[in-house]
Amino acid sequence: MTPSSTSDLTIRKAVPGDIEAIVQITKDNDHFWTPAVDGVEALARIIARDGNVILVSVDDDGKVTGFLIGTWDGARAFIHKISVSPVIHHKGTGRMLVSAAIEEFKKTGAPTVAVSAADGTRFDEEDSTGFWEKVGFEYIPARLMINFNIWEKNGGNLHEDK
Repeated sequence: MTPSSTSDLTIRKAVPGDIEAIVQITKDNDHFWTPAVDGVEALARIIARDGNVILVSVDDDGKVTGFLIGTWDGARAFIHKISVSPVIHHKGTGRMLVSAAIEEFKKTGAPTVAVSAADGTRFDEEDSTGFWEKVGFEYIPARLMINFNIWEKNGGNLHEDK
């Protein structure tokens, strides 16, 4: 991928050395849910797996300032998570990450890109749908559902070491 850049930011594919910074940004924004999904080992698996698009924004000093995680299954592209350092919120970093991810998905042949967006209906989360509309996504009636039993059956505790 050819990096996209502004005068002070570059967007590039994530590498294993970015993992600690990604975890820290997730925690700084209170987006860290569980180590099984957001922790160091989970991110290492995500980065290593084909079909995933994991991008980071990096400032002129080489510091990771934001990230985006998405995947393409051969038919559908999906953005799972985006988070930007609270120090630089509302400066266009998220928009740059989404634009770069869409370009990556286009290269794979993905016909569409979807996102799960917080709509503020659970746990008083901030509504993120306005951001997604600004970057070209449109609302479709859908519901994201999850099965937590898979972790319990494997003896896991989703919220340990949070």
